[in-house]
Amino acid sequence: MKPATSKSHFLVIGILILFTVLVLTVLGKGLFLSPSTTESALLGKQAKAFQVNVLQEGGVLNGKSEVSLDDFKGKPLILNFWASWCESCREEAREFEAFWQAHHQDVTVLGVAIQDTPEEALAFVKAFGKTYPIGLDVSGKAGLDYGVTGVPETFLIDRTGKIAQKVNGPVTKVELERLMASIAN
Repeated sequence: MKPATSKSHFLVIGILILFTVLVLTVLGKGLFLSPSTTESALLGKQAKAFQVNVLQEGGVLNGKSEVSLDDFKGKPLILNFWASWCESCREEAREFEAFWQAHHQDVTVLGVAIQDTPEEALAFVKAFGKTYPIGLDVSGKAGLDYGVTGVPETFLIDRTGKIAQKVNGPVTKVELERLMASIAN
């Protein structure tokens, strides 16, 4: 009877080892995924319509109190969700402004503050010298419709209104210039 018990133990140990290897493989893969390059289910789909309050005018927004996706029809758009309390947003603030200054004739940038107050968002805009159009998502609907899970998140929308790229986390001017190729044509 002892040999049968030994075989049972080896079978149980073998199954446990196999299960452990499987679990470690799945966890290991997850540890090496970069959240900034994780693909969005929105890629290649029509950008969702949105409407947010205008916090700072500029370009097509002059004289408007609200801005919507329709205001950018036929133009490439970089839609950046950010917040004044976000450290990563501070990292990219000057990068976005430098990009805007260099490329405002080729692409529109719209910054949308979420989970923020108008006063704090405006103070942030002034502190970082932002001159591109800025909106405020008071209701939170735009952020929810785009599946924003944290800030900053940036969407590149082509001339046809399709989402070509999404970036989670802060971006640099150089990265924005590289990404712009996906929406410039």
